[in-house]
Amino acid sequence: MSGSVEVVGLGLITTDYLYRIPRLPAFGSSVRASSYRRACGGPAATAMACLARLGIATRFVGKTGTDHEGEFIAGELARHGVDISRLRRATGASRVATVLVDEDTGERGFMSWPESFAPLSVTELDAHDVTDAQVLLVDDGDDVGLQAARWARDAGIPVVFDGTWQSEHLHDFLPLVDHAIVGEFFASRCLPDADNETILQQLTDLGARTAVLTLGAGGCMARSADGRIDCPAFPIDVVDTTGAGDAFHGGYIAALLDGAEIAERLRFASSTAALNCRGLGGKQGCLHAPK
Repeated sequence: MSGSVEVVGLGLITTDYLYRIPRLPAFGSSVRASSYRRACGGPAATAMACLARLGIATRFVGKTGTDHEGEFIAGELARHGVDISRLRRATGASRVATVLVDEDTGERGFMSWPESFAPLSVTELDAHDVTDAQVLLVDDGDDVGLQAARWARDAGIPVVFDGTWQSEHLHDFLPLVDHAIVGEFFASRCLPDADNETILQQLTDLGARTAVLTLGAGGCMARSADGRIDCPAFPIDVVDTTGAGDAFHGGYIAALLDGAEIAERLRFASSTAALNCRGLGGKQGCLHAPK
């Protein structure tokens, strides 16, 4: 698959090893997992797979290794219908994450091992990676994300930000962002002493046209030119919250492409995130949902 797509996702990609366990193991002891899965992970990559499941043509732009983990990652994205023609491959070991999921709550903790090669750089990126789409999703406001957002802005393409990591470039990056969707983890690091209303206000003051704060079981809230709006979470029996935020981004973008107003975007994104929590891994709930 190549050529124009509807959505491009740019960012990190990993192999996730997920274990659903009753409790954390103590040193010198062991715990038996009730379920296990190996999956392709990463914020933008997961969102692209979710969107592909919803029938939307997507491309992932990122970098992985030439090892067996890299082969697995590329194969998984392609299997889910994501265009990987712009996925760079570097000699070396790919990034790996171990995800421990609490059986009772579905909450998780991560342990990661970084890739052995240099991450994707601006010199490796091309404007055509992102400018033949209708929407760009970026999961980091680093040098690469900043350049991609500039190209998208010049081409009149809306930029959606998956606020996962704090970046020193946010003051330059957020004015290029049309939809900043951040979670509590990002907010607590970027604005540690701010309440929810202040977080939204700060994001729009820094330049984002629409700001959304996701709060897990507490739902989400947004601020845009239309004012403030809240949306509750959908009640669901949670298996694993891994990738819920990424699925939220996918649902939000799908509704955005459909021309939905902000309230409907939030509702559809929240329902997509809820569906994602039904299975172990960042895409399983969405992948088993009807198109």
